[in-house]
Amino acid sequence: GAREQRHARVEPSRTRRTSRWSVVGVMIFTLGAVGLTACRPVAPPPVPPDRAVPAAQSIPGPACLANPTLVSRIACENTAPGTPQSTWDISGSGDPSIQGYAQPLSVNPGSPVSFRVNTDARLYHLEIYRLGYYGGNGARLVAIVRPSVALPQHQPACGIDPNKGLFDCGTWAESASWIPPPDAVSGVYIAKAVRDSGNFGTSHIVFVVRARRSDLLFQTSDTTWEAYNTYGGYGSYIGTSNGHQAYYMSYNRPFNMRSSFRGQSWVFNAEYPMIRFLEANGYDMSY
Repeated sequence: GAREQRHARVEPSRTRRTSRWSVVGVMIFTLGAVGLTACRPVAPPPVPPDRAVPAAQSIPGPACLANPTLVSRIACENTAPGTPQSTWDISGSGDPSIQGYAQPLSVNPGSPVSFRVNTDARLYHLEIYRLGYYGGNGARLVAIVRPSVALPQHQPACGIDPNKGLFDCGTWAESASWIPPPDAVSGVYIAKAVRDSGNFGTSHIVFVVRARRSDLLFQTSDTTWEAYNTYGGYGSYIGTSNGHQAYYMSYNRPFNMRSSFRGQSWVFNAEYPMIRFLEANGYDMSY
């Protein structure tokens, strides 16, 4: 009887050892399977389908702009509801896969502004906004522009003069253009470049529409923008490959300051809040 009891006590111990080795075996097999899975190449995410490209169009301003006795075109313009900031704004300096600049940086109503865009997108469009107050929305959509060239458009490399630190993308060809109508209200405008093929991406192209005389003149700090602009790796406040800052700056390149120097020398740092304040209070001014 004692032997049987001892044998009875031993049997569970053997069972536990057998179960333990079974668990270890399962763990080794599982880890091996995971390792084999990790060694397999990861398939790239699927390319999103093309989005519908909006038609080219112009969005007229408030009817009061046609009033010949109008005292303040700025006050009239800001009676429009505007466009929500969540629609017209972007994150940082935008997507690197679609960048561009305006040539020239400022134009008169009725004179064309040329957009030079560098992107691999087969489809994209430009949304033209005027910055202002607009009931707190901060901008109003005034036009939609489509590219005037075959896409994708392969832009040549930008020119570089390492001795001067000059980075110039004047080699880029025109991608699209827009003519501000004769009655366009003076202001700071942005062309939001929007990819409609491949991965979604956006960026801003800033320019100015000048106008008549007014009580106030708002002058943008575009020379400061360019001084702090480091697009291409060259700028007045960063060292080049030769160990010195750039001596010459080109307007022919995209802006990237919203992602550098904490955005402190870009239009959205100080100028945009001033624009909102002045236009919210109806000051008669031009840009």
